[in-house]
Amino acid sequence: MTTDVLKLISDGMEACKLNYAFAEWKGKPVYPYFVGEYQEQPIVSEDGLQEADFILNGFTRGSWAELEAAKKKIENYFYRDGRTAIAPSGNAVAVCYNNSFVVPTGDAELKRIEIHLAVKEWKVK
Repeated sequence: MTTDVLKLISDGMEACKLNYAFAEWKGKPVYPYFVGEYQEQPIVSEDGLQEADFILNGFTRGSWAELEAAKKKIENYFYRDGRTAIAPSGNAVAVCYNNSFVVPTGDAELKRIEIHLAVKEWKVK
């Protein structure tokens, strides 16, 4: 995964006005907030396509409705058909909402949702 994808997702979270950091949240949490991570899939074609599952872990100490409202913003921004871009590097990127589910935290006050985005990136040399 290139920084082109990371920037597209970061820009999307900013457009949604959601607190976001990649890999780890540093500092005091501002709820709700999201932390992103990804898992790349093996490359199986010769056309430069790299696929990945991008995971947004959302947290709040407020209500479940806060996380559901944030999920709706993310789903609307990275709609199921995908948000696409040609990056300055020439790479083509498509990111789309895939699915989500709630995750138990073991803390009665802390709520967590996991949102999955499907990523496709075609790299040029």
